[in-house]
Amino acid sequence: MKILTVLMFLGAASLISSQEDYFSPEPFVEESQVLDLPVEVEVEEEEILGTPVQRLAYSVSEFGYDLYRLMANKDPSANVFLSPLSVAASLSALSLGATSTNKDILQRILNYNSLQDLDVHSAFKDLLTEISMQPKQFKTVSRIYAKKRLKIQQAFVNQVSQYYGSRPKLVTNVQRELSNMNQWLKIQTGGKIIQAVRSLPASLSLLLLSAAHYQGKLLTKFNAANTRESSFRLEYGQEVNVPTMSSLHYPLRYGYDSELDCKIGLFRYMGDISLLIFLPSGLGQNMSAIEESLTPVFVHDLVSQLHLAKASVSIPKLKFESKLELKEVLGEMNLKPLYSATELGKLSKNPASISSVTHVASLTLAEGGQEEAVSPLPSIPQVSLQFHVNRPFLMLLYDNPSGSLLHIARVMDPRTLVTRLSPGQGRQ
Repeated sequence: MKILTVLMFLGAASLISSQEDYFSPEPFVEESQVLDLPVEVEVEEEEILGTPVQRLAYSVSEFGYDLYRLMANKDPSANVFLSPLSVAASLSALSLGATSTNKDILQRILNYNSLQDLDVHSAFKDLLTEISMQPKQFKTVSRIYAKKRLKIQQAFVNQVSQYYGSRPKLVTNVQRELSNMNQWLKIQTGGKIIQAVRSLPASLSLLLLSAAHYQGKLLTKFNAANTRESSFRLEYGQEVNVPTMSSLHYPLRYGYDSELDCKIGLFRYMGDISLLIFLPSGLGQNMSAIEESLTPVFVHDLVSQLHLAKASVSIPKLKFESKLELKEVLGEMNLKPLYSATELGKLSKNPASISSVTHVASLTLAEGGQEEAVSPLPSIPQVSLQFHVNRPFLMLLYDNPSGSLLHIARVMDPRTLVTRLSPGQGRQ
């Protein structure tokens, strides 16, 4: 378990907040006053695996971190963004149609081997229901498309519909189905994902489609009037200007990992969802050490050690959009045997193969939220902590009750992720 540097609060000043459940009264500290306290918290897995939904979320999140690492390692200088949960849902739905060796392959990829006593599909249904409830604002869908000649078994259709919320779709005309697919995605995501799929395999057997969108509301919103173009330093020292949200007195959970040499900031969203940002201390620092550390237990342990404080905060205003073909990277996770005609006896009596694993996702980081940050009382001396996301960073969006990893992203260059400000908004 990694050692997290925690804050040692000095003096007798205290914070005052109307959100007592969010942060407790604590004085501010400067970053120079942050002391190395080697707190080794031994986290028993049972602590985060209390319910079937939590156990499933743990296994699926492990899959998500593994998938992310494979994508991130392909180009260490590239932005990466995906929703592992929605990808896992499509693979889990397919496992309902698999038997013997092929079922084992899918279960190993999804880390279901430790869930033999669990009805994983019922648990997945409950997880999808929980994360889509208001006010979480998280939308995710998955669907299996199959060529008509496969003659999909009705029992498989019924089970997938029951547990994963969408019936497998038979494809007779690829081009016509492309239009129908995009229309379906638009409806299912409330118009947030539009014209995401540009092409389908000409020779299609099975296509696994997954999609996810999130634009939640912060518990503490940023004042849009303070959003300005600010400098973001790229990996090799180049500076670019991007729209940046800011607040001088923003409540967040904060920590510093001395081993990884990075700051950690946690932002709370309505619906008990959190955004966790890892901010390496220096430019040009390889993020691979942070990426290799990511596991459900590590994240759970790290969050438990963060301290509640108010800080001078700035964070880019970004809109992430991904349109990915994941067949190659999932092949590296041992899915390749299903890429050739193989037996999926509960899906069809005819041999089938995976032709495509199509994934689309979107995420918006914007000012909107519940309440504005409250300035400290002038009678109380304050020394502000700083958390300025002005260089490459990694972030996780996760559901607190279940521990499920919803989105994961690495931002090396934000220029392709921004929506420019109106002419009336200036520069910092």
